[in-house]
Amino acid sequence: MRDLSIEFLGFRCKNPFFLAASPVARTGDMVCRAYQAGWGGVVTKSISLDQDLPDHGLSPRFVGVRSGGADHMLQRNYTGMGNIDFRIDMSVQETFDGFAWAKRQFPDHMLIISIKCRYQREDWQEMARRCEVAGADAIEACLSCPDSSGLPVCCNPEAVCRVIGWIKEATVLPVMVKLGGICDSIGAIAQAAFGGGADAVSGINTLKAVGGWNPVTRHMMPTVGNETAVVGLSGGMIKPTAQYCVYEMARRNPGRPISGIGGVTCGIDALEYLLLGASTVQVATQVMLEGYGVVEDLQLTLSNYLEESGAADAAELVGTAVGQVQPSTEALSREQQLRAVIDQNRCIRCGRCYVSCRDGAYQAIRFGPDRVPQVDRALCAGCGLCRIVCPVPGAIRYADAADETRLRDGLN
Repeated sequence: MRDLSIEFLGFRCKNPFFLAASPVARTGDMVCRAYQAGWGGVVTKSISLDQDLPDHGLSPRFVGVRSGGADHMLQRNYTGMGNIDFRIDMSVQETFDGFAWAKRQFPDHMLIISIKCRYQREDWQEMARRCEVAGADAIEACLSCPDSSGLPVCCNPEAVCRVIGWIKEATVLPVMVKLGGICDSIGAIAQAAFGGGADAVSGINTLKAVGGWNPVTRHMMPTVGNETAVVGLSGGMIKPTAQYCVYEMARRNPGRPISGIGGVTCGIDALEYLLLGASTVQVATQVMLEGYGVVEDLQLTLSNYLEESGAADAAELVGTAVGQVQPSTEALSREQQLRAVIDQNRCIRCGRCYVSCRDGAYQAIRFGPDRVPQVDRALCAGCGLCRIVCPVPGAIRYADAADETRLRDGLN
């Protein structure tokens, strides 16, 4: 396997893959097991002074979410995770002690301790000093937790800068600010954070959402008593939004350290984050579903891509796709005009392309009694819908006018 090491906030990490601040990084023992499994670093679950309150945590805390409905006994094809587990159910000191122990066991692995506080100088400074005592290599200031009422701090650039200033007064550790995806311009907020002294930004946090309805119990989920609360949505569902946010942060802040978070389910997802400007990639939900071993796929995918692309190391990949993404369609050329070409040897005559084109696009596909789909070139706009719904990879391709005859002849 290729050398996957990368420098982040002055620390040489074995690879760019980190556990995200979440239940997967709740204790020192969990952190150690993650390091043993091969993770390059860990961002701990956010420590809060609220942990010293005497009340219990919520039960249940998680709900599986899928595009066809919420979690219940017959549905397991999850595309997201709803979470109301917003604080650690141990004392603050016990939590810090556990993370300090983990750092002593693995001094060559990066440990970033995540903290969240009320909007008060003394709270942020107390927690920052305790991070330093615990041996953290950096601090993640969580300013975007979805359990807050109203808009989180990360939506206000002045408030973001003020919190950074408070932390910087109390510690010499690097500070990474965790942002959310609900602000008007996450790129502008990140720019303000860097201007206010942040050493890095991370994002995005989970998105506020509703966990869904259980048709068996007829209650919203996760159900506590007969009620629920707004959940933090994570997992594959949020990846496109999260990757846009990372792109926007990278576009507005070229060359700045960014840690990408949101919906990583496989090595290709993680690679996309690097290409869109993230120096490190954080994972949580997929670890919850499959365990720490998912890092093996992340490392193998990155190693293979480095080999195939000829890139010297992971750092060389960071941000290379940012220039391929335009902020709006106004910058794109209208000269390219493609048409669908169907490979009749691969077509299984299901008719899905016909139905979708008829009811959702340009009515350019004919589908008669012989069940052989034919494309009317005069009507086809090359929109791409038929290829999306086709169940057979490669059965529908696209070509411009110059290549269409050659492609059709080659397929048929």
